[in-house]
Amino acid sequence: MPLNSVQQYVRNILDGLIIQDGIAALEAYVQPPVLDTLDCPKAYIWGGRMNGKRQTMPRINTPQADLIGHSGFKKINWSVDVFLSYEMNPDVPAVDLDQDFPIIIDAILWRTWTTPMPIFIDPQGNQATQAQLIEGVEYSQILAIGEDFELEYPPERVPSTLRMLYYTARIGLEIYEAVQA
Repeated sequence: MPLNSVQQYVRNILDGLIIQDGIAALEAYVQPPVLDTLDCPKAYIWGGRMNGKRQTMPRINTPQADLIGHSGFKKINWSVDVFLSYEMNPDVPAVDLDQDFPIIIDAILWRTWTTPMPIFIDPQGNQATQAQLIEGVEYSQILAIGEDFELEYPPERVPSTLRMLYYTARIGLEIYEAVQA
């Protein structure tokens, strides 16, 4: 549950992000489409690295279903990558060429920096308030996102067959999750 829920959570907070006038809203995916047109900024979320630790507690093994699996706590440190892709027409004004992709990166960082914490998420990465928690659903808590981060932003490229400017970047986010299990 934690890998899926964390990847889906990041996708959920980024998908549809409004960047600014003149730049289309961000589309976010975990699994990218097989064929993808870069007609707007795209983000691909991949949570491929983690380390964690479990608080030592006796593990309950009882026939009472409400107690199984709730005998300890885990703190999981995720390293989630957000890979960005964006194409621009080189014929737009120079000020847009200089600013559009950095503005997209800034909007994504700002979104992670300003996301309320801590929150509960369900297995699909949907946020739930304490009042919305449903018995029998395994929730975890996101304790931090956007506190530790990194950016790789290589120079744009011009694929000769497309005659477009192709921008890419990788934002590495550290996400801290608590799971009761």
